[in-house]
Amino acid sequence: MDFHQVPIGFGLALSANTAAMNRYAHLSESQKRDILNKAHNVHSEEEMYALVETLANGAM
Repeated sequence: MDFHQVPIGFGLALSANTAAMNRYAHLSESQKRDILNKAHNVHSEEEMYALVETLANGAM
């Protein structure tokens, strides 16, 4: 599995949250890789939206 590819669910959740999208865009490559690793381990839509909300709130 290529962890550098954005999971579809993460991309959809990110596009629905402007604050999270802006924050993600300004992360370093290693920070983006960490977030993508977490996104690849999400098991539900609710969990994905919670991950993105956490990103939007700056908790990551």
